[in-house]
Amino acid sequence: MTDTGADVDKRVTEAWARIEAGLSRVLPASLRQLNAPAAVQAIDAVEAALALPLPQNFRASLRTHNGTKRGYDDSGQLQPSPVPLEYLYDTNEIIEMTRMWRNNYHPEPDWDDPQVWAHLVDEEMLWLNGPVRPIIGSPGAVVVGDMNGDVQWLLDFDPAPGGTPGQVVRVDVECVSWDVLAPSWTQLLVRYADDLDLFAADPDSSPLVITHPGAGPACEWGSTPSDSWGVRPAWLQDVQARSPYP
Repeated sequence: MTDTGADVDKRVTEAWARIEAGLSRVLPASLRQLNAPAAVQAIDAVEAALALPLPQNFRASLRTHNGTKRGYDDSGQLQPSPVPLEYLYDTNEIIEMTRMWRNNYHPEPDWDDPQVWAHLVDEEMLWLNGPVRPIIGSPGAVVVGDMNGDVQWLLDFDPAPGGTPGQVVRVDVECVSWDVLAPSWTQLLVRYADDLDLFAADPDSSPLVITHPGAGPACEWGSTPSDSWGVRPAWLQDVQARSPYP
């Protein structure tokens, strides 16, 4: 599946339609948390503010839903999230939160090194799944969603070898884990739609966790499997480990 060409918008629209259909079966109350489409001018403003072109598939997604709402309704009732996060950012929040992410970037030559990452993975101090560089505040990332400030979804435009620019990465800073959820935003939406379908048919067969309908799907979707700590991703397999400690 590619994410360029005339049919990109159609694939994104179809993926969102599948997600909405799945939510209508599993979490119908969450549908009201999906925002209206973003104006093209607002999407263009994101690119201008971040000096980075957004993938066509993500632009198409914003034109379908400009992020999601979060929190409580006017009666004080907690509303379930329609995604495995607290919420997806709208265009203004993408700018704000990506700037905040980038402001946390401080190059660390002794640490921002594949040899060090290999050592940390081997010692089970870092978990990497897929071709992603674990750099906090990477200027090559656009932040698009959040769960309690601990878990973020990123569009990664500076992937590790074997990765795809624009791939979607789940970062859990507290648990020091980085997971490539999908090679593109379209494929992320399709993956989520598939898992909603599985959950509707047989909850135990789906990677989604929905134990409290008022809160929506848990952010553990894409989280670290307990038996994979200490396992290097393919792109780090042949790297000689180096400890960063004196």
